[in-house]
Formats: sequence, C-alpha cells, structure tokens
Amino acid sequence: MSEEKQVTNFSQQIAYINKGSLDAEASEGIARVVKAVRETGKKGSITLTLAVSMLNTRDENAMKITPSIKLSIPELDKAETIMFSTHDGDLLRDDPDQIQMDLRVVNTNTPAPIKLQQNG
Repeated sequence: MSEEKQVTNFSQQIAYINKGSLDAEASEGIARVVKAVRETGKKGSITLTLAVSMLNTRDENAMKITPSIKLSIPELDKAETIMFSTHDGDLLRDDPDQIQMDLRVVNTNTPAPIKLQQNG
C-alpha cells in the first residue's frame, strides 16, 4: 500500500508567512490592481515571489521564506500639451511667430434684434 503524503494547502501556507501580513498585503494589492484595470481598461498584474532557502546548513528541515509582491498597476493616459520652442530651449504656450491680435469683448446693454425673412 502506498503512503499518502500530507501537504498543507498553499492558501494556508500564505496565511502563515509573516503572521498573516503577506496575505493582507496580497489582498490589498490585488484590489488596487483590479480597481486600476476597471478604471483604465488596461492590463495589470500582481506577482508573488517566495524565495526559499535553508536557514542553515546544519538542519535541512528549517527553511527561510522571503516574500516579495510586485504590482503592475495600469495608469490612465496622460494628456498631451502642444508648446512652442525657442532657440534658447525655452517652451512657450503661444507661437512666437504668430501675430498677436488685440481682441476685446464688446458689451451691449440689449442684444440687437434679429430680422427674419421669408423666402418664396
């Protein structure tokens, strides 16, 4: 008869690492990624890395687990701005080669009546 091996579920192992703080950090991280994906419509990701090493070379049973969580949170596209450059490397909002017109608002007390004509 073959011997059955008992292995703890991965989700339970995650809950043990760093006294549950890894589980909490991953839960918050996935929520941030999902929210950003919904807002932007772009892909995001969460990557969990567990570095496993022996605590020391004298005892093969003691393991050291070092967790790392990396989030790839999608961002909204940034608005573009058109600016004009000078020979000195300065940036200006208005084209320096364009003629500046002195426009002003004309205030009227009453609007002029519109005369409608019928054709035909």
